[in-house]
Amino acid sequence: MTSTLRTPASAPGRLPVLGHGLQMKRRPAEFLLELQSGEPVVTIALGKRPAYVVNDPTLMRELLRDGDTFVRGGPMTDRFRSMFGNGLGISEGEFHRRQRALIQPAFHRNKVIHYTELMSRTVAGKLDSWRDGQRLAVEKEMDELALTNIVEVVFAGDRRLDRARFMAATTTVLGGLFRRITDVTGVLTRLPTQANRDYDAAAEYLRATIGRVIAEYRAAGTDHGDLLSMMLFARDEDGRPAMSDEQVHDEVMTFFIAGSNTIANTLCWALHHVGADPEVQRRLHAEVDRVLDGRAAGYADVAALEYTRQVLSETLRLRTQGLFNNRVTARDAELGGYLIPAGSDVLYSFHAVHHNPLIYPEPERFDPDRWLPERARALPRGAFMPFATGVHGCIGDQFAWTEMIVSLASIAARWRLEPVPGHEPKPVPAMTMPVDALPMTARLRTR
Repeated sequence: MTSTLRTPASAPGRLPVLGHGLQMKRRPAEFLLELQSGEPVVTIALGKRPAYVVNDPTLMRELLRDGDTFVRGGPMTDRFRSMFGNGLGISEGEFHRRQRALIQPAFHRNKVIHYTELMSRTVAGKLDSWRDGQRLAVEKEMDELALTNIVEVVFAGDRRLDRARFMAATTTVLGGLFRRITDVTGVLTRLPTQANRDYDAAAEYLRATIGRVIAEYRAAGTDHGDLLSMMLFARDEDGRPAMSDEQVHDEVMTFFIAGSNTIANTLCWALHHVGADPEVQRRLHAEVDRVLDGRAAGYADVAALEYTRQVLSETLRLRTQGLFNNRVTARDAELGGYLIPAGSDVLYSFHAVHHNPLIYPEPERFDPDRWLPERARALPRGAFMPFATGVHGCIGDQFAWTEMIVSLASIAARWRLEPVPGHEPKPVPAMTMPVDALPMTARLRTR
């Protein structure tokens, strides 16, 4: 490393013993956004442990694409690993590349087309169950829709799954993980509180349920044509199973969390913003009327649903799924002219970038026209990466886009969801950004 590299300055507001840990626990979104107005890279202290916060979106993209230097690790990853084991979201190096290669065929175009047929039927069935004038708990409706879709993909629609309990356990685990990651002392989440007991019980329920289904699949030896079957039937060159039951479990857990909760959250927030803005709603309805004419969307419709994608892009920006992420330097690293020593924690926040007024004017305003092609092209590189990039970029990003577009367009083609007067939904502190409650009144549309 050259001696001309700079050492990142320390962020203001450091407290004795706790460092910046109290701010990261009590107001992480605001604190990380404040750091955006400073240097491209700054140092904070999480307790006694230093961490480097990358604020520049171009540098964020650079670190994510250098998977050999900036790797998963550190206390935050250890707490993730307690839930997700060595799944794709956590694993590193050659093992990660091998797992990704084994799972990638599940997300090839023909597979996504097949999944879309399933999702289209699922959303049509959901819409058939609504009644004109019914007050919906939209957060529960979208949880159920997204979970049904991921069950179809992973478990071929296994009907024995207690979906309500599974989703409730998932929500509990995500909230508990957030508390663990923001607890810089590591003490609070070990106390015998009700929240910690609820987390442990929910985590055990998820592990046991997924383990049961894996065992049943192994015993039956039947290929159901789903993601779980693909992983169980994958073979090494010598003919032995390519994944142990434990590894399959870790991958299934990762896909359930990524493929249900985050999708449901994004759809909830999108429906809220559409319902709150008459002009956005009018334009969305005009598009789906032209493309769908009242039917549920299919794969062939996705490319034509341009404004629907803009609405979802703006939702992903304004309601970013996750406040921050981390990496650890495997060796002394240079990033934007700054020296980051080996073994250092490196934090980055897409949420902060997405709310930076120097990048997104009036960042708190919901404006799908930000995503008109000419405006989107003017953004800095790395300013919008809802599914990350590099070796840990989301393997199912096209599946996720397709599911969200098909779901939102299909809902808008048949229903107008009206906000309940006086109710303002709020985000719940968690690893993703769930809504606390979203009651809306369903009105059957007539064209």
